[in-house]
Amino acid sequence: MVIMSDMHMGSGDNKDDFNANATLFASVLRNYYLEKGYSLVLNGDIEELQRFEFNQIYKKWKSIYKLFDKFAQKQQLFKTVGNHDIALITQEYKQYPYQVHESILLKYKNEHDIFIFHGHQASRKYTLQNALIGYTLRYLANPLGIKNYSVAHSSRKKYKIEKTAYDFSREHKVMSIIGHTHRPLFESLPKPERIRFRIEQLIREYSNKEWTGNGRLVKLIESYKEELRYIHRQSREYQNLYNEILHVPCLFNSGCVIGKRGITCLEITNGKIRLVHWFDKKISKKYLHHTGYKPQQLGDSDFFRLLISKEKLSYIFTRINILAG
Repeated sequence: MVIMSDMHMGSGDNKDDFNANATLFASVLRNYYLEKGYSLVLNGDIEELQRFEFNQIYKKWKSIYKLFDKFAQKQQLFKTVGNHDIALITQEYKQYPYQVHESILLKYKNEHDIFIFHGHQASRKYTLQNALIGYTLRYLANPLGIKNYSVAHSSRKKYKIEKTAYDFSREHKVMSIIGHTHRPLFESLPKPERIRFRIEQLIREYSNKEWTGNGRLVKLIESYKEELRYIHRQSREYQNLYNEILHVPCLFNSGCVIGKRGITCLEITNGKIRLVHWFDKKISKKYLHHTGYKPQQLGDSDFFRLLISKEKLSYIFTRINILAG
C-alpha cells in the first residue's frame, strides 16, 4: 500500500500547484506502484475544488484519472476527503467516478488499528469555516493570481494540528496517518528530530568500532550535522511537537505530492512502513551527491526513489502500547 496526499490538482494554469510534479507523479504511479501491485490511498486534498470546478480539473488531468482507474479496476484505490475537496461529500457530484471516505481504518494482525484521515478534522477552523476559505480562494486569490495558501505555510498551525492528532492517537493507542500540513512525519518525528536520532545512532556505532576505518562514519555524521544546520537556518520557528517525557511513535504524515523538491509518501509492505521521497534530478540533485543517501533510479528516467526511514509495524505498535499507557 502507498499513501499519498495533497495533490491540489487544478486546471493546469499558473495557479495549479500540481503542475510542477505532475510528470513525476504519473511516472511513479505507472512505472513503480502499478507494476509492483500496490494499493493506492489518496488521503485528501486531491482535487483543488476550492479554486476550480471539477470538470476543469478532470479535463486537464484526464491522464491522471486513467491511472487512478487502473488501481480502481483492481479494487486497489481508496480515497479520503480533505478540506480542499470536501465538496465531494457535501455536494452531489454525479460525474465523480470513485467512492470517497471520511477516513479509513486498517487492521494489522487483527488487533492493531491504523487510522488514516486527512488531518483537517483536528482543526475547528477547517471544519467550521471551510466554505468561507473556499470563497476567498476562488473569488479573491484566483483573479489576483495568488497561489494556494494553506496550513502548510504556517508553522504554528502545523504544530497545533499535529499535536491534536498526536494526542488523540496516543490516548487511543492507534497509529494515525495524516496529510494536510504537507510536512512528513515518521514515528511522530519531523525531519530535524529524525536527523538528531540518526546522528546519535551513528555516534554509538562509531564508539563501538576501532579507530581505524571510521572515516566514513565521520563524513556521514558531518553531512547530517550540516543538513540540520541548514534546516534551522531556513526555519527558526521550529519547535518540538510533544513537550512530554515519553515520545510515542503514533503519528505519521505522508507529506505531499507538490513539494518543491519532489514527492513524499508512505509505503506499507510486508509488515513494515517506509517514508519515501521521489525526486527529479533536473530539479534537485541534492540527494545524488549527499553522503549517506542511496537513491534508486526509476528505470532509465531522471526520477529517483529515496528511502528516508523504515520500521517494523510490530515494533511500532509494541512501543505505542507500552509507552502510551
